Amino acid sequence: MSLQRFNLTKTVKSILSALVIALFIRYLFIQPFKIPSKSMYPNLLVGDHLLVDRINYGLGFPCSDSKIIKEFKSLYRGDVIVFRYPLDDGSIKCPNGGFIGLSSIYYIKRIIGLPGDRVTIKNKDIYVNGKKISYAANGKELIDGKNHDIYIDKFIDKKVKVIYDKQFDSFRDSIQDQEIDVPLGKYFVLGDNRDNSKDSRYWGFVPRENIIGKAVLIHFSWNNNFKNVKDIVRFERIFDKIE
Repeated sequence: MSLQRFNLTKTVKSILSALVIALFIRYLFIQPFKIPSKSMYPNLLVGDHLLVDRINYGLGFPCSDSKIIKEFKSLYRGDVIVFRYPLDDGSIKCPNGGFIGLSSIYYIKRIIGLPGDRVTIKNKDIYVNGKKISYAANGKELIDGKNHDIYIDKFIDKKVKVIYDKQFDSFRDSIQDQEIDVPLGKYFVLGDNRDNSKDSRYWGFVPRENIIGKAVLIHFSWNNNFKNVKDIVRFERIFDKIE
């Protein structure tokens, strides 16, 4: 074997080893995701790149609901989670999307109802176990030339701004005035851009085994609708904590 061939083989092995290590770190600890839609406006923007904490919220074997590592932290109302879309093809057989999950569909939404909760939706008012959590706020949010009503959702440890498109007087007819009992082992989730989010109001609950983890940090933000070169990267959003 020539020295050149030996060096090439060694280089390939090093690259493969580094790739395997990177994939294990990605699967076991922190997994990156990118925001593709406006369903979480105004808190998460298209082009935000997020880090998702997997290990603290329980790590499952690929394509299994069995746990390699039990959860250290609990999920709470108001948490922003990443999960495999429950109606994705193959989701029942492989709830967490497998080891790499390149062909799986993942969503990001905010937890509103925990297992056993009763969630009541009346127009733009939301109640959890009979307690109102949504309140109209002053001002407006302008997105893509459209005005949005601002509401504040109040949780135990934080307040979150959510928006409603002013062109809708209320939730769409098919999803307004609902009373939902969240089954054990499942979660009720909503997008922060309430009139522009396909969420639990449309397709149902998120099984616990489908949840990848909690979104914790924006590590990069790319603006694909920039009008000036200096606006390509949203430097002011980098390292923002996700509330």
